[in-house]
Amino acid sequence: MKSTKYCMENLFLYDYKHVEEHLSAMAAKGWRLESIGARLWKYRRAEPGKVRYAVTYIQDASQFNPGPTERQQTLKELCAAAGWEKVCDWFQMQIYCSEAEDPVPLETEESVRLETVHRSMKRNYLPSNTVFLILSLAVSVWFVCTLAADPLRILENSAYLFIGPLLFLLSAILSITLGLYWRWYRRSSRSVAQGGPCASPGKLQWINRAAYGFLIPWTGLYLLSQLAAGQKGPVIYFAVHMLLVCLLVFLLRKTTALLRRMKASWGLNLFLTLLADVVLAIVLAGGLSYAAIHGGWFSGNNGDTYMYRSEEWDVSPIDLPLTISDLTGREYDHIRRYAYSQGSVFVLRRSCRETVLTEDERIWLSYKITMPQGWLYDMVLQNTLDPQEETYSHRMASFSWVYTWEEVPAAPWDAEAAYRQLLNGEPRDTWLLVFPDRLAEFSPEWDLTPEQMALAGDILKNA
Repeated sequence: MKSTKYCMENLFLYDYKHVEEHLSAMAAKGWRLESIGARLWKYRRAEPGKVRYAVTYIQDASQFNPGPTERQQTLKELCAAAGWEKVCDWFQMQIYCSEAEDPVPLETEESVRLETVHRSMKRNYLPSNTVFLILSLAVSVWFVCTLAADPLRILENSAYLFIGPLLFLLSAILSITLGLYWRWYRRSSRSVAQGGPCASPGKLQWINRAAYGFLIPWTGLYLLSQLAAGQKGPVIYFAVHMLLVCLLVFLLRKTTALLRRMKASWGLNLFLTLLADVVLAIVLAGGLSYAAIHGGWFSGNNGDTYMYRSEEWDVSPIDLPLTISDLTGREYDHIRRYAYSQGSVFVLRRSCRETVLTEDERIWLSYKITMPQGWLYDMVLQNTLDPQEETYSHRMASFSWVYTWEEVPAAPWDAEAAYRQLLNGEPRDTWLLVFPDRLAEFSPEWDLTPEQMALAGDILKNA
């Protein structure tokens, strides 16, 4: 039988009444609170009994302090004399318990209680959550404006489709929680002014439950959509990224605790913890990116290469729908291939590139297959055919160029329509092939024969 357990509690910092009631109910079931972490509350098994819990607040309490402040120490001594035992801290919240039948109340003046709660909320909860609300609202506005002005930019990007609704959820949750707090504070102020107690904040647990009730299914739907589209790399990346975030939080808490044991000052502890946060984030993110690139999570490449003529070549090249060997009928000893899937459930894109080396020359081939949903097909086609201007600035000079398309005979490609790309009016060896359910941008390095055009069109429209 386990002696400890961890629970994710849906409680708020200012909701002291429900904290006291919940901890007393847990003690009656045989679980006593031991400590409070970043998200989890730790309980230890004990004999079920009637235990009273009381909560008070100290403004200058912090996890970065080298130890209990003078106010905390004084409070602990006074509470011990009154039969209250210190349990743990939760930011500025100080949690005590007593098994006495009728212990002396910790707070006797409701006006003092209200003021200490409000000062504690202003120290960390209100400023940080207000900043998060402003940022989430700003990005949500950008999301809506972009969706209205350029819907394809959102609809073809899985990350935008996933993050956009989450930002709306975050904005709603923060707005509700901050609004409910200020509502409670105003009601409590009126009640205390009339000689009454602080108001009850009501049942707040539904807020976090509703958030998790949306977050978990939405995340699962996103990951399933990525798997259904054959994009395993983003799923692996997301899973490892979340594990690394948990590891980062764990390491930072350990860093703060170690510095507290070393009696580092509040400022030094905060500085070193932030420094560790930045360094660890860079190291973990860099390690994740390295693993993703060399593990072929996005390119499909297994990462095994060898050097020849000062270049890397694949030991076991990945399979591509269309290869240079398919078009030329020749086999090559040195091959390098990449394949990258992106897009969303509405617009799926797969980009492929191959380079081969012969004794005399290097040949490359690249193409991108775009498969939109039927209701988006015309929008994707029009967006692809629209002129695109690019600019480049270097020192005092600025350069610009324009890509356009001109229609060419589609018969050699066995396509419904075909276009050739122009760079500032000059033709390039890039073609856009239009098929009933997809578009294919095709760029070979060499001039194709009619037979190679027909073969390329036949493979790409069925890839």
